[in-house]
Amino acid sequence: MRYAARLDDNSKLVTHLIIIISLVFLFRQITDISRDTLSTTVMLFILVPVIVIAWCLSPRYYTITATTILIRRPLLSITIHLEDVVRLRSITEEDLGSSSRLLNIGGVFGYLGTYRSSEIGKYQRWCTNREDLVLIESDNQKWLISPAGADDFVRRVNQLINIPDQP
Repeated sequence: MRYAARLDDNSKLVTHLIIIISLVFLFRQITDISRDTLSTTVMLFILVPVIVIAWCLSPRYYTITATTILIRRPLLSITIHLEDVVRLRSITEEDLGSSSRLLNIGGVFGYLGTYRSSEIGKYQRWCTNREDLVLIESDNQKWLISPAGADDFVRRVNQLINIPDQP
């Protein structure tokens, strides 16, 4: 079963702003006749790799197979084996408590990378929105994803790993 990874309004806004700012710097770089382009060159060397890396790591969709959950990305998709899953549930941003960023990209093409939460500890966040959140826990790792139709996603995976529906 395939579940979409839709960007929320905040991610769309941040992504579009970063791309527009990069295009403005690029236009200034090309059209600057004074040849004093060090500042725009530096900004382009920062912004362009951030945009490319964020796009390559952002989820395109999530797939449930008979044995795995796949987080499909343009580069380096993530495979979570169902036999390793000990708990899977829908959560909200409030359930995370206060989160701090460890190594991530927040907002450009989604919320991607490693975070630490006061409630659940260290986790990998591969979300495109902050609404339909699903927490997947194994013995040694946690993933937070945001498939469209999170309740159906949780129900289907729990059926595959033989966990009864939660009330």
